[in-house]
Amino acid sequence: MAVARGLGRVGRERARAGDVTPQQAETLQLIAERGALSTSALAQMLGIDPSTASRNLAGLERAGYISRKKGADDGRQTDVRLTPRGKRVADSVSGEASQAYASLVDGIPRAERAKMIEGLEILVKALDK
Repeated sequence: MAVARGLGRVGRERARAGDVTPQQAETLQLIAERGALSTSALAQMLGIDPSTASRNLAGLERAGYISRKKGADDGRQTDVRLTPRGKRVADSVSGEASQAYASLVDGIPRAERAKMIEGLEILVKALDK
């Protein structure tokens, strides 16, 4: 639980860098990393209900961070893309996250870092299932 709380704190700090909520920051980063995504794919990746994802996206669209367009393959699907403003915020949030995590790693004794990184890679694989 302490790890979850600590990472949550880093996530909140990361979001402040872009003046967005933590969930909005995560959404922008996913789109930046993966390119255009459907609302349902984003909801699944975020672990939230599609209606919650849609409301989240509506706020991001009003703020000018994303645009939504009909899918090329399926007209019923909406693809979500970053606007130039959204890309700048996603980059800012990612930069803040990188600095925060680098600071965390710097606090771990050098002799222990490889083990910690290996453990985190295993955890990431388990979380991606």
